[in-house]
Formats: sequence, structure tokens, C-alpha cells
Amino acid sequence: MSKVLGVVFGLCAALSLAACGFRPLYATGTTPEGMSSYFSQVFVEPIPGRQGVHLRNQLMDALTPQGTPGSAAYRLTIKLEDVKEGLAIQANTQITRYNYSLTAKYELRDSVSGEVLDRGTTRAIAAYNVVDSQFATQSAERDAQDRAAREVGEDIRLRLGLYFENRFGSKT
Repeated sequence: MSKVLGVVFGLCAALSLAACGFRPLYATGTTPEGMSSYFSQVFVEPIPGRQGVHLRNQLMDALTPQGTPGSAAYRLTIKLEDVKEGLAIQANTQITRYNYSLTAKYELRDSVSGEVLDRGTTRAIAAYNVVDSQFATQSAERDAQDRAAREVGEDIRLRLGLYFENRFGSKT
């Protein structure tokens, strides 16, 4: 009996999602040629600094896994700001935990006209501990920086996907 209820519930859930207009963002049927056709036309401008290089590489892997487009229709520019602030402070004023905050302001431009098509700001926070070993602390800090860059990159990718979906997606 419970198996039948599970099947009925699953069918009801599927029908209700179809009725509300839900469409997976990255599915190939969502836009005329799928989201990857738009992502592959985005050139990610170089971003200064270690975090910029890491973020750009991650975005290039996510948006254009086949390689940088020769003549891109869009240009993505990103400006980064990062802040490291002490979070846990002991009585002797020694900081034992930091929050690393990475903020990215991005603009998607038309390559031909230079018109700004989409812009936004995204932010990620990653924490790390300070330990007795300087090497371990530096490794933890780099890991926090890399996690924040990954999170920012994924958010930018999602926001670009939403932009392309709203602009070119099927209107059903």
C-alpha cells in the first residue's frame, strides 16, 4: 500500500511542477539551443590578483569548457574586493579564527556595442582557524580563499544563466 502511495505522490508532484511552469535552467530544451550555447559565447576578462586568476579559471572551466571563444558575443568583467577580519579573539588579543569575505562586482557587456546587458554583485564568506603551525594556518587561509572564489563563481554562473534564460528562453 505504501508503495502505491509513493508512486501516486511522485506523479502528483511531477504534474504540479509541470503545471506551474517549472523548467530546469540548464536543460537543453529550456532555451533554443541550451544554456551552454550562450555560455560558450562569453569571454571572461582577466581579473587581477591571485583570487582573480583563480576565479577566472573557474569561470572559464564552467562557461567555456571547450576553450576560450575566438570571437565572443559577450564580455564579462569582474572587480574583486576581499576582506579578512578577526572573528574569535582570545583574552590575550590573539585572533584564533578569521572570516574571509570575497565580493565580486560583475558586468556582462555586448562585445560589439559595449552595452551593459547585466550587472550584479555577489559575496561569499569562508572562515578558517589560526593554529600553532604557520604553514597550516596559511594553507587554511588559501583554502578559505579558494572556497570563497568557487562560491562566487558558481553564483555568477547561475546569475548569467538566469539572464540568458530571461532574455532568450522559451516563453511558455
